[in-house]
Amino acid sequence: MEHENGNGVMSHPRLKRREFMAMLASCTAGLMVPGIFPGDDTLFAATGSRSDRLGELLPLRKLGSASRVITNLGVGGDHVGTASERDAQAIIEKALEEGIRFFDNAPLYSNGEAEIRYGRFLTPKYRDVSFIMTKTLARNREDALKDLDASLSRMKTDYVDLWQVHALQTPEDVEYRLNHGVLDAFLEAQQKGKVRYIGFTGHQSYKAHLKMLEETLKRGVTMNSAQMPVNPADPHYESFVTHVVPRCVEAGIGVLAMKSLAYGRFFGGNKGWQRRSVNVKPAIPAVLTLEEVFGFVWSLPITTLISGMESPQHVTQNAALARQTWNWNQAERQQRIDAVAPFAGPDLEFYKS
Repeated sequence: MEHENGNGVMSHPRLKRREFMAMLASCTAGLMVPGIFPGDDTLFAATGSRSDRLGELLPLRKLGSASRVITNLGVGGDHVGTASERDAQAIIEKALEEGIRFFDNAPLYSNGEAEIRYGRFLTPKYRDVSFIMTKTLARNREDALKDLDASLSRMKTDYVDLWQVHALQTPEDVEYRLNHGVLDAFLEAQQKGKVRYIGFTGHQSYKAHLKMLEETLKRGVTMNSAQMPVNPADPHYESFVTHVVPRCVEAGIGVLAMKSLAYGRFFGGNKGWQRRSVNVKPAIPAVLTLEEVFGFVWSLPITTLISGMESPQHVTQNAALARQTWNWNQAERQQRIDAVAPFAGPDLEFYKS
């Protein structure tokens, strides 16, 4: 059984966790794209790469059981919004140059400015090669549909590839949104062709994700994606990896990894929006490298790692890591989990409740 230590960190029996992580990793190969993927007439290289009109793409992974593949690295929209306009354009263009085709966004990011920048620098010239995702914090049907129309207007596109219920907080939050028609709005938008795929996000509590999975299953609704924190520290504290990822794999839902660097706190400090009274000691490079943290994420059955990249240099650095092969064995994964244990908990992953 799990138990909680004095720091609020959930501990798992070692053997059980080792077996569990091995099981998850065994699912990763099934997301790779080795040849011709059903529903796509493009021939993929054996590495899982292909080219489009802009050049060679990063390795591709399946979006769960959906007939779609996306690059294993995505651009985080939040940082596109907070960067200067010049840097935002450079980040977007460098991402395309490096073979990234997944672009995350949300109305929340810089009060819509991040979406405006996609409408300025991404969709006019690159809509045909871009997989664009946005979200809504709306808690009822009417507001959700208004959010979507506003997002489409800001990004200058008539559809988004993926629309997600943004930032689920608790099981009660899930119930409220569903009871007030948010899911109905998603299905309506999908039927009208304004969105192609649908999903949900959250980083506060894995229990909210489990509730959403339970409720959509009851309703017979097919969700295509679930976005959540995935990093080597997560298995130690209120874990999405151990509680949610297996359920998503079982249901054929693509896992979108975020907070892989704990919003930067793997590098130390108190960056973030809560628990800022404590300065976290840096786990990178003390016990892990950036390469090891990202490698841990890609060794699991996730579809893409969404990274908040603050400069073109960050894009190039992360893309180089994304091109590597991450077929780690269980001992390699467990080594990284064990290494970060002294740093794990609510101060590092401050965004969890």
